[in-house]
Amino acid sequence: MKKRLFVFGLSLLVVVWLTGCGDKVDQDELREAENLVNGVNMMAMMTNVDAYSGLNASGSLDAPPYWEGPDTFSVPDEWVSELFYKWILVKFPIDSMGTTIDSASLYLMFTPDIWDSLYQDSTPTAMEIGILADTRDIWFHTIVEIPDTESVNGSMKWNWDETWYKYEYDVSQITEAGKIDITTSSDIGLAAHFLFDDEGAGTTEDNYAEWNNTIFVKYEFFAEPDPEGYDGYYILLSEAWKVKHYFVLAKEPPTF
Repeated sequence: MKKRLFVFGLSLLVVVWLTGCGDKVDQDELREAENLVNGVNMMAMMTNVDAYSGLNASGSLDAPPYWEGPDTFSVPDEWVSELFYKWILVKFPIDSMGTTIDSASLYLMFTPDIWDSLYQDSTPTAMEIGILADTRDIWFHTIVEIPDTESVNGSMKWNWDETWYKYEYDVSQITEAGKIDITTSSDIGLAAHFLFDDEGAGTTEDNYAEWNNTIFVKYEFFAEPDPEGYDGYYILLSEAWKVKHYFVLAKEPPTF
């Protein structure tokens, strides 16, 4: 499946949202938007089934020597796996003496556990990854599930204190069909919904974004680029839905 359905997602949404906000956008918001776009690109690579299906003992990923586990760790309740492998990732010093304000660890688990000798020749059907600060409620979490050879579904979430972004998807591996839902905490108030048919087309009725429950942008996606090379257009509430803004989708990210 082409990865264009993933790459455009939040990047297009956030660009339109930030453009509409004008002078209200500050540097923190811009950094958050960039983090979201990077996350979308990461998810696009994670859902590359051809690469993912090669993860086994005879493939490209073996347990690094610094992992702990598998074991039960204190992770957020909404994480799925009961056991994780843990790898201390980074520490955050605040002065030249190396005083540390926090550290973060990387958590990983496959289903089945291909680092267990009982399943080392198996192909995983799910992969869960988390990055968690050790003392603060700041974390990133993603889970990818491949229930069959035809589809991939999962979610990603960024969380810091009471603020969060969540990205859920269910996409086909044999056609361009896909469904993406984006939600955020109430202090952000942003949400978006995307639905594509087997050819990758989507109408303004099924592809839109809203802020505090008010739809402010609608998207039309073409199955193929039009004669001018555009992949679709969006229309805005602020323009009474009268102006079509045409766009070209980002190129797909590299595979891993």
